[in-house]
Parts: sequence; C-alpha cells; structure tokens
Amino acid sequence: MDGIDLVRPRYLTLPKRVLLSHVWRSYVQALIRAAGAGGEDIIHAHYAYPDGLAAVHYARRRGGIPVVITVHGHDIKDLAAGKESWRRCVTQALKGATTVIAVSEELAQLVGQLGISRDKVRVIHNGVDGELFRPMGLREARKGPRRLLYVGRFDVAKGLNVLLAAAAKLRSGGRDLQLTFVGGSAATGTAEPFRAEAQRLGVADICNFVDEVPGSELPAVMGEADLLVLPSFSEGLPLVLVEAMACGLPLVATRCGGPVEVVEEKVGRLVEVGDVDDLERGIAHVLDHYESYDQDAIRRRALERFDYRQIARRIHTLYEAAISS
Repeated sequence: MDGIDLVRPRYLTLPKRVLLSHVWRSYVQALIRAAGAGGEDIIHAHYAYPDGLAAVHYARRRGGIPVVITVHGHDIKDLAAGKESWRRCVTQALKGATTVIAVSEELAQLVGQLGISRDKVRVIHNGVDGELFRPMGLREARKGPRRLLYVGRFDVAKGLNVLLAAAAKLRSGGRDLQLTFVGGSAATGTAEPFRAEAQRLGVADICNFVDEVPGSELPAVMGEADLLVLPSFSEGLPLVLVEAMACGLPLVATRCGGPVEVVEEKVGRLVEVGDVDDLERGIAHVLDHYESYDQDAIRRRALERFDYRQIARRIHTLYEAAISS
C-alpha cells in the first residue's frame, strides 16, 4: 500500500475477549514473516497491546533492537484498566520498550501509574496534514439549518445517545439543526440502534447516518458542516478534532482525556461526559456565538500545534536517540 509492505497477523477472536492475552503471539509470527532476514534498526509499535508486546518479544529475538511504543488510549484506559492479565500484558510491553510515546499528557500520567519511569515517556500529539484538511468554503454565507457533524465509530461509548438526546432538547427549544453521523461499518459498528433512538426521540428526520468514508474524502464532509461534536466517554488524543480544526471548524467535545488538550476557548467548548444538559448548553453556546469563532484562527492553531511535519521531526529525533542509546 503506497509502496509500503503490509503483513496482517491472523488470530482467533472470541466474544468477551476470551483469548485476548494470547493474541500477541500471532503478531510475533507476522513480524517474523515480514522481516525475513531482519536488519531492522528500530521497531515502532502503535498500542501497547498486542502490537507493543509482540514488538518487545521480537526485538529480544533479534538481539535487542530498540522498540518505541505509542499509546493511543484504548490500550491504557481500557485494557490496562480491565482484567489483570490484560494489565500485565500492557505493563510488560511498556517496561520492555526503549521509549514510550503518549499522544496526550493524560495518557503519559496513566502510563506512569503503571509503574513506568516517566523518564522514558514522551508526549507527542497526533499530527494532521494541513494540505489535505483545509477549509472548503464560506460557512457564514449558508442559509438554512446549522449542520452538526460527528465522525467516529457507531458505538455507545462514543456518546451518540447523549448527542441525540441533546439534539432533541435543542430542537424542542426552537433550534434549526441537521445532524450527520459518519462512521461505523459492518466491522466497526452499526447505526441501527442509533437510528432507532433518533426515531424514539423524534429527531430521525434531521439525522443522517453515513457509512465510513476514506480519509481523503473527510475534508469535503467537514466542509459541509458548521460544527464538529465529539461526545465520547473516553479518548486519547482524537485525530478527528485536530482534522476538524485544520478545516476551520469549531468544536464541542467532552472532558474525557485528550480533548482537554485540544479544545480551547477560541476553538470551542468542553462539556461534561454523559451530561445531556451540558452538551446541549455547549452546542447552543457555540451556535449563539458562532461569529466569534474565526475559521482562519482555528486553522492556524491546528497547524501550529499539530502539523504532521513537526510531529514527524520529533519522532525522528526520538528514533535517533533510541538507536544511539
């Protein structure tokens, strides 16, 4: 894909993650198949488990290749907080890594709570391609309803029912809205439970559920929106927030981890997790003060903090340090 060789590990997955603590072995076998004769200078794994633990074990087989592990949230806030066997897998991977990258300050603190030395942890945010993600038009010239956008999995943990309930309250208060949900597929989730909830709440006619789209098409989707809403219960550093900022969109997101490090006063509003009334107030505030959210300023802030070239330079410097050590 794009000149990069991909090898996909195959493993058995069962309900309730019954065999989850054994999955890393399939990843090791995939690494062996991909590497052939070896000769790697460094291994970079994304997520502590299963990817990171597999990388650590493979590196030992190869004589101690440096391993960098990036934690994104699910591995630390879900797996490490779940079964003890999962926590051991995550901790073993992080302890075996040369360096750990956390995509948010919150995740760096949680990694420290697992007993990992803070000296080996670096905070490097997710990056955005500002050439791809950019404003696509003049929103202030539009007529009709305000267009709210959600991008992510169709999953209860993403707070979609909370957003639907908030939309119902906003509509009953006289707001003219249109909601677009872009996300789930057969593999990542289905919209049906949320369509049913929208019907129950009387907002089905203003809700449009769209299957996941290629990343290259997201800027056009965002160009049709006035506001991005991410009502998640838990997040690492959501790339969709940064992408929306690069498109000049104001944001409403929950105080669930990484969004706290992205959503500032001039960018949008933070609301409490799972709080329908607070989400309603947050959306209403942004809509009522929409002219104060400067599209160009929001975009500049995204590129100043999250431009992928800057992120890449920081990771490259980290690679060099890991190899030299």
